[in-house]
Amino acid sequence: MTGKVGATMRRHVLAGMTGIIVAFTASLPASAATYPEKAIRIIVPVAAGGSTDLVARIFQMTIERLKLLPQPLVIVNNAAAGGTVGTRMIKDAEPDGYTLGIWHMGLLTAAAMGVTDYDHTAFDLVAQVGAIEVGLAVKSDSKIASLKELVAEAKARPGQVSAAMNIGLLPHFVPLMFASEAGIDFRWVQAGGGSVRLRSVLGNHTEFSLFSVPEFVTFGPQGIRPLVVFSSARHPRVANVPTAAELGYNFTFSEAILWLAPRGTPKDRVDVVAKAIEASMRDDDFKKRYDEQGIDPAYIPGDKLKAVLDQRMTGIKAVAAQVKAAKTN
Repeated sequence: MTGKVGATMRRHVLAGMTGIIVAFTASLPASAATYPEKAIRIIVPVAAGGSTDLVARIFQMTIERLKLLPQPLVIVNNAAAGGTVGTRMIKDAEPDGYTLGIWHMGLLTAAAMGVTDYDHTAFDLVAQVGAIEVGLAVKSDSKIASLKELVAEAKARPGQVSAAMNIGLLPHFVPLMFASEAGIDFRWVQAGGGSVRLRSVLGNHTEFSLFSVPEFVTFGPQGIRPLVVFSSARHPRVANVPTAAELGYNFTFSEAILWLAPRGTPKDRVDVVAKAIEASMRDDDFKKRYDEQGIDPAYIPGDKLKAVLDQRMTGIKAVAAQVKAAKTN
């Protein structure tokens, strides 16, 4: 008797649990309940080896190691046309959650400088996942040993000191802003992403370039010497490198790293990815990798990110207008 009652009760309990699970599953949007069903393509608009690519690969390794998504992430590097081909690929992709992108403030500067006809408002913003300090560096054996000497050289040879840049993006925009602050001008040489600019400097094709702190850390042993960081305080990963403020220049700038989705991607799918991103950033190994590279884990969720980028864009447009006016005078 007891056995029959127990078996009957177990059947009722299991039936009830099944009903709850079915009801819960039914309450989820169909796309979220099954997404992702295949690999997600992550477009990174730089060549492999730069700081943005490094961030993408840290996320890829962490998400797959922790099994935060049931399908793999496939990184696709496309550095063509200074990264604008890659950002357009993200923008124009099918908004189904299977093509996403990781990029930086170049999305704003390229638009402000007229290199692209779209900015952050052309995308669904998933999250900001970090801030990276940037600065200038020369080849290790360069005769230019300090920022003071770089400025002096630029004044002695107006418009002749060559800078490896990526047109319209941070390696172009930030040195332009600094040049305006210092009252100098450089000769701009199109190169590309971080690893390409490194080859340009090491090959004596150009005299200096903008690099990020993670690139200082990675590229330093390959033969570059940082002159300055454009942060508010010295960075612990390159504590021997002075800030611009220490050297008498009122100039700071940092690079925000952004996860992007094509405009119109279902919100529930964006949310699935956003949760995997947040979980990654809580992981101890992830934190260690960020720290080793000197990346600040400055997280901003997608629903708050547009207002932040709108504000930054206002400032960037103002500087871009000044730069354009100076070039036409």
